[in-house]
Amino acid sequence: MTRERNETMGRIVAKAWSDWEFKQQLSSDPDAAIAELGIPIPGDMKIVVLENTPRTTHLVLGAPRRTEPRSAIYDIKRFGDTYRDPRLHSLNWVSHDPVHTARIKADPRTALAEMGVEVPAGMTVVVVENTWSLTHLVLPPQPDADALDDATLERLATGELPPTVRHVALDGSTVDYRLFLGAPRSNGDGDTQ
Repeated sequence: MTRERNETMGRIVAKAWSDWEFKQQLSSDPDAAIAELGIPIPGDMKIVVLENTPRTTHLVLGAPRRTEPRSAIYDIKRFGDTYRDPRLHSLNWVSHDPVHTARIKADPRTALAEMGVEVPAGMTVVVVENTWSLTHLVLPPQPDADALDDATLERLATGELPPTVRHVALDGSTVDYRLFLGAPRSNGDGDTQ
């Protein structure tokens, strides 16, 4: 089975997780930070960077549908569109239906529960919406340093970044990114599993 790759977001996430200054620049001046990686962003596109944490998750409602050529903006949008997470697949149609969009904007916790996704107590769900000229770039929760080795960063940078990684804490679980990406992990004795 071939995994879908997203080289644009993989490079951005790997750099943000390994370079604190880049991550700060990405938050304050996304265009300049992304340009530093040699990724072109059209001048008429505004990018807003959000970061998911174990206590906050962002649900990105997709922009109205239209055909777009494959580009960095397409990759960022594709990664951000919430419906690409299988647990939130229902948002594929919800974000294009005004009644359901209004419900999820008004009370995301209840709307998610109706879709079978229980949000843990204490987690904040923030709903944002892409437009044709505004794209939300969502950084996944950064793993602890001991779970972020060079091999994992290299795999991320090549585009192995499943969309579901955005919501790893939505159900209260924690994930070892090395397992999530299919990379071996150490058992603590210097051996890999």
